[in-house]
Amino acid sequence: MSLAFRLGAAPSLSGGWMGLLPRVPSISIRIPNPFQTHETMQNDRRLQELKEKIENNNGEAPFMIDNGMILRAVPKKKPSYRRTRQKLYAPGDKQIKHLDNLGRCPACGHVKRSHFMCMHCFAEIKSFLKMKKKATQEPVEAPQANLDPIDEKIVYPGKHESEYQRRLKKKDWIPVREEPLMFNAEQLKNPKKQ
Repeated sequence: MSLAFRLGAAPSLSGGWMGLLPRVPSISIRIPNPFQTHETMQNDRRLQELKEKIENNNGEAPFMIDNGMILRAVPKKKPSYRRTRQKLYAPGDKQIKHLDNLGRCPACGHVKRSHFMCMHCFAEIKSFLKMKKKATQEPVEAPQANLDPIDEKIVYPGKHESEYQRRLKKKDWIPVREEPLMFNAEQLKNPKKQ
């Protein structure tokens, strides 16, 4: 508990001249009480509500809170230069808005945007339908799979390379650097000094 002095909150006096004066706003100055214990300090109303919700849910945190934090969307890629400039310097209506409408999917429990389909569930449904489609489809036979070797040569002729292309692949035409001579320390000595 703290002491409060209120200034400007004078009781209304019955008099015609009080209506002529401008109204002074009430000013309050809070001074902490040195004799007060820390146990009786008032907490934030939202924290008390959160505490009550946790107690009512058998110790489980509410769905919008994960590891003691309110969930927020996290980018998957590094933002571009244009995006960062836009975030910093764009006018308020053009700035990128934070995603605060996040919740958990009731089916799988993954984080998703509210009023949007859960991407984890979507991927599972997609893979399930793909497998179903593969199972129901008849196996497609490769066209011209049962050809004679002679017919195969006619339909799919082998690749014929020219002489020029063969020479390029050999790489004999590329000049090879000569190996350097072995190092000899005697060759470096000045003949005049000997």
